[in-house]
Amino acid sequence: MQNGRYEVLETIGSGATSRVDKARDTVIGRTVALKTFLRSMNQGTAYEYFLREAQIVGQLNHPSIVGLYDVGLEEHGATYLVMEYVAGNTLETRLAQGAIPFQKACAWGADLASALARAHSAGIIHGDVKPANILVTEEGKVKLGDFGIARYSTQVSGSGTLKGTPAYLSPEQIHGLEQNARSDLFSLGVVLYEMVTGKRPFDGTSIGAVCAQILHAVPEPPSRQDPGISPALDKIMALCLAKDPANRYASGEDLARELYPLARRTAQPVGRPVPRSWLSRPIPPLSARVVWTAAVLAVVIGALVPAARALRGWFSIPPAPPAIALALAPKAPESLLSYAAQLQIAESQPDPSPAPPEPVRPAKNEPKTARRAASGVKSRSAAAPSTPVAVDLPQVNLPLRAPSEAAAENALTESRRGELEIEILTQTTDGTLAVFADRELLFTQSLRAADHNKPLRLQHALAPGSHQLRVALYRPDKSLQAEKEGLGEIRAAADNKLLIRVARHTKLFLKHDTSLEVIWPAASPASTADAAPAGKAVSRAAAAPSQFPR
Repeated sequence: MQNGRYEVLETIGSGATSRVDKARDTVIGRTVALKTFLRSMNQGTAYEYFLREAQIVGQLNHPSIVGLYDVGLEEHGATYLVMEYVAGNTLETRLAQGAIPFQKACAWGADLASALARAHSAGIIHGDVKPANILVTEEGKVKLGDFGIARYSTQVSGSGTLKGTPAYLSPEQIHGLEQNARSDLFSLGVVLYEMVTGKRPFDGTSIGAVCAQILHAVPEPPSRQDPGISPALDKIMALCLAKDPANRYASGEDLARELYPLARRTAQPVGRPVPRSWLSRPIPPLSARVVWTAAVLAVVIGALVPAARALRGWFSIPPAPPAIALALAPKAPESLLSYAAQLQIAESQPDPSPAPPEPVRPAKNEPKTARRAASGVKSRSAAAPSTPVAVDLPQVNLPLRAPSEAAAENALTESRRGELEIEILTQTTDGTLAVFADRELLFTQSLRAADHNKPLRLQHALAPGSHQLRVALYRPDKSLQAEKEGLGEIRAAADNKLLIRVARHTKLFLKHDTSLEVIWPAASPASTADAAPAGKAVSRAAAAPSQFPR
């Protein structure tokens, strides 16, 4: 060495173009790495250019870049570099042991991308980013060495070939095109892929096969090789390893900005072991206590199964009864035939005996309207020499009448008919509503098209007088869900309203139930026990007959 300043302590490694020694600076007293190029370079234009490049690299100050302290020329013409000595191994040696943990690999990749960004901003292209040129310190940090000076010194020395492993070359390097910052990012992407997966993305048995893969093959996403790798890294790898430099990251800062969040997101604390899956843990021997505890738990669970089924049966909705055909409504019994029908049948029968007919007396519990109707039948029966006979209405064959008599009777019937106005307010859209009068079906209405805020209004012609009305709600499977029955008074030329409300409420905090509320037209108290809620509805109708209380 010139002036004997650097004392060689030991040789670290050597290659075809250079040798690296561990040396000591006798002036300052620090340990340095001395890299000597085996080919000589005489002083002149080439050496001056080499010194300018060294001055630029020497100004790079970054924690992930190996520092350059000095350059020189030996007595026999060989050039040398005095660099920072890093105690540790190369990344190539570390990768021989297997893949790097995901978070640490992302942190190292981000640090190297930041170092390249610092060099690119100074106009320095590394040109040979590979694990052998990356040092891992004893503290677990990475440093990038051998910047463009090594590549430049090889080219000016007359070698004419690019040394190194071809698996880390960029496509433009293989084509012999000019390199730029994005070429270094491609090589760094290959290194990062190998760190997280333990495999090179482009590999083969020959240099030609490796170069063909670099130019044409698309590597498999890292997350498919290892489920522990975040899928977010797949997108980063695709951008780094793009064949066209224009499709890669524009700078190392952009790549570092994507990698640092992945390194911090799920990073484990220092010294804390990564928890393993319980499937990979050894099964300890079972003690007698554990066996007895498992047996007792099995018995308890077996006893709880019938109890759970019983509770489910207790609180579940009972099965629906057999489907009821709405169109086949039951016929009215003889006792419920209207007095007008009985009178019509009585007038059509011959008089078997001259004895006067007995007056029809209504029951004590019948409403006053029924008593008035009964008295009206009595007066007409006294004038006609016939006796009322209760006959099943569908089996009576009425005699033919003259056209004039039939027309007069139809006019009288039309004058006595009334209009039943039906108003339906529903809170549900499931099921079908049916209305019966004297056991005869008047109409059915599906609630599917109903609006909660707008009532349905229907009309149906019905003869004046008292009628036994029934409102039934059927489920979609045509099984009966709820019904109400009561007496209604239909008056000619009057406002006869039947108000129906289908309410939905929660029952026992476990299930929803649907109920009917009915206000009969000019109704008296219901005649059946199950119509008791209708009686309450009548009392409310006295105060507000137009609609249900909201």
